[in-house]
Amino acid sequence: MNRRSFLSGVMAAGCLTSIQSVAASPLARLATSPSVKGLGAGKFDDNLIVFISDLHCNPEGYQPDHLRKVINRILNLPVLPRNVIAFGDLAYLTGKVSEYEFLKPILKPLEDAGITLTLGMGNHDHRARFAQVFPEQAAKTKLQGRYVYVVETPNADFIMLDSLQESDDPTKWITAGALNDEQKQWLEQTLKGYTKPVFVGSHHPLDEVGISSILVNSPTCCGYIYGHNHRWQKHWIKQSYGSQRIVRAMCLPSTGHWGDIGFVTFSLDSKKAVAVNHQSEFFFPVPASPAEAPEQWQYITEENNGDQCTFMYTI
Repeated sequence: MNRRSFLSGVMAAGCLTSIQSVAASPLARLATSPSVKGLGAGKFDDNLIVFISDLHCNPEGYQPDHLRKVINRILNLPVLPRNVIAFGDLAYLTGKVSEYEFLKPILKPLEDAGITLTLGMGNHDHRARFAQVFPEQAAKTKLQGRYVYVVETPNADFIMLDSLQESDDPTKWITAGALNDEQKQWLEQTLKGYTKPVFVGSHHPLDEVGISSILVNSPTCCGYIYGHNHRWQKHWIKQSYGSQRIVRAMCLPSTGHWGDIGFVTFSLDSKKAVAVNHQSEFFFPVPASPAEAPEQWQYITEENNGDQCTFMYTI
């Protein structure tokens, strides 16, 4: 069996991580630890979150099929997450009502399983049209006019910000992200009141949302997580050159539009959180048949699948 055939077989089997890293992954250790061994699918871990991003749900495209595969893999995890957080670009391009209506039943199996969904905004979304289809999501916001959420777990909390800039032209979108002054002020005041580890996220990277100083100057902030780039990436920001204080940042894969394709599990214990990338594919700009896919795509998938990012709590 050649390398390409082997990798194709592994991906077709839908394994959670690469063969080399399955036994070492935090999720695998969780599934076999004495406290949860034998629970099986359908049992929950309140300290497990799944992150998905950049769904780009196109009723006429290939993206929904990839999203369905991701949802199926989440529902077949050894232990189910209590929360799934989506980091925006739920709609395909301009946030049409029809796209949200098409998306809602695709996501429904997660809620039917007892998982709580939190749906963030990206630059391809539209707040008012999203609220028509997902009024229960809009009702959870912490700030009027923006969809800002707080997801609580026993060990750490997660704050989801709204970095969408809407265009006056409903047929267009703005690629750059930004946080209005109200959100920045709310975030700064909220973090000041935290005595518990907390993570912050939005659809866009830090260089667009402009909150790096707020995060590194908050002793309880443990990391920043975002989407938009459709890439599994890890980096960090510093408080100053002379300070040891850093905040790790992490970019999420897409569920099926282009780039790195998959989802991320986020396991929180009493000292740290460990993110694991569950990547099933790489393609750009569109999927290709196995026979037509460049070999490089296989290498990218293999390298990223099972990769981890650890966030240490700072308090």
